Amino acid sequence: MQLSHYMTPESIVVPLKATTKLEVLEELVTELSKRTGIANPKSLLHAIEEREACSSTFLPMGVAVPHARVPEVSDITMIAGIAPEGIMDAGDPSSLTAHVFCLFFSSTEEKEFGKHLKLLARIAAVFSDPDFVAKISHMTKPDQIFSAIQKRERQIEKE
Repeated sequence: MQLSHYMTPESIVVPLKATTKLEVLEELVTELSKRTGIANPKSLLHAIEEREACSSTFLPMGVAVPHARVPEVSDITMIAGIAPEGIMDAGDPSSLTAHVFCLFFSSTEEKEFGKHLKLLARIAAVFSDPDFVAKISHMTKPDQIFSAIQKRERQIEKE
């Protein structure tokens, strides 16, 4: 599974305007809804917020992967955002900070759950290198970021 199969340069928001976790979720869901025509962004945002309430999707390497399974989509729908200054998971200084956000929705159909899990694993693999995360968090053009992700995926394939 290729991450670049589910994203394009147009699905990368850089830089994010948001300064808090909730604002990032709102910004990305709103942009995803505009770009894909998915109706009812409030329902999508609610699904993401419910998922985040169960367990944070912030990872130690500076990436957050907010995701949810929703009936509004039939296949994986994804958007990414870059926060050069970083966004903290909570107001607590000891909490994790993310510079890269990969938000996605997948279908609630059971046959699609495997793809959901594979995408989570792929995101973790692509962004496992903190130097790579730092590199793309300072890029300013979506096409640069997309190309860097494609290059990283090719490197992973060789390993």
